[in-house]
Amino acid sequence: MRIVVLGGGGTIGRVIALDLVQDVEEVILADLDPGRAAAVAEQVGGGARAVQVDVTDPGSLAGVLQGAQACINSANYYFNLQVMRGCLQAGVPYLDLGGLFHVTREQLELHDAFRQGGVTAVLGLGSCPGVANVQTGWLAGMLERVDSVRIYNGSSQDESESLAAPYAIQTILDEISKPAMVFREGEFIERPPLGEEEYFLFPDPIGWAKTHLSLHSEVATIPLSLREKGIRECFFKITFFGYSEPALRKLQFLAELGLASTEPLDVGGVSVRPRDLLLELLKRLPQAKEKPVSKGYKDVATVVRGQAEGRPVTLRADTFGGPHPTWGVSGGKLLVAAPPAIVARWLARRELDRPGVWAPEQVVEPEPFFQALAKRGFRTDLTRREVRAGE
Repeated sequence: MRIVVLGGGGTIGRVIALDLVQDVEEVILADLDPGRAAAVAEQVGGGARAVQVDVTDPGSLAGVLQGAQACINSANYYFNLQVMRGCLQAGVPYLDLGGLFHVTREQLELHDAFRQGGVTAVLGLGSCPGVANVQTGWLAGMLERVDSVRIYNGSSQDESESLAAPYAIQTILDEISKPAMVFREGEFIERPPLGEEEYFLFPDPIGWAKTHLSLHSEVATIPLSLREKGIRECFFKITFFGYSEPALRKLQFLAELGLASTEPLDVGGVSVRPRDLLLELLKRLPQAKEKPVSKGYKDVATVVRGQAEGRPVTLRADTFGGPHPTWGVSGGKLLVAAPPAIVARWLARRELDRPGVWAPEQVVEPEPFFQALAKRGFRTDLTRREVRAGE
């Protein structure tokens, strides 16, 4: 079995590879930076092999995909459409970690092409989006009607004010600066980024944590997938993207000044993209200061309200876990990396073979998925509460 990991030299690509090399014969770590991919391949061992790829070059991408049984796209979501088209042409099953709502909506338009080509694509299969979507499909299957889906992404917080990025900084800056999308009263609407703060109780040791809206892909697909069950509301909230609140407020202030903008600005006769300047300045800050892996706990909580057996009910699913005991990986990074590693195996073996473009809540079987996560240290709990009149 050969599985390609695009962005294989990155933080999440490394953890995906750690999972895959346990039983996959060939794990191709493809990255624009061959040195970075080679370092990861050497570290994870097994069947990992590094290659250089430019996903914007169709020929380069086709060469990497040749002979593969599945492709995990963990490169920046900006390239999702190019990679999807390359996988379609090569006949290789595709999955990614999300498209930050708007790109995901564009990807869904390729459904007919993938169906006609006999190729399966699964969009947004990390923790959020990903685990939350599978939870949603699981809970919705227990209900006759779904009124709302509310997703909360919680993690133990960094106590420092470090601006070292917990994951892809370009994506974080987009989430901080672009309006969040929510689904309310049957319509998609924009809300201010980082708005609608709400304290939410996660399992210990996370506990009560402040959450806020963010632009995310769950909201792009769940209202469409559950349309026939009458869904009226869907939103996604997160705990400061893994930063401490003081650190995030600094980035929020810089974004409000316009430094997250990608539109060129004339400065003294020189054209400058403000974001390029901000990224360069962030690189000059200390990057090694992170919260200890031992404190890295993660919980994805999905709360679905609806009706079962003619009675109002609220269902909650929590998928919770901590650091990997031997890989030295936090629960947060592991819960992003494990889902694509699990489902890529299913795609490669044709255990999941449904041509077309799908969201996880539509095609990922919940119970086998949660069982696979349990083998990696994540428990999934179900809570049911009857809703009283007036609540």
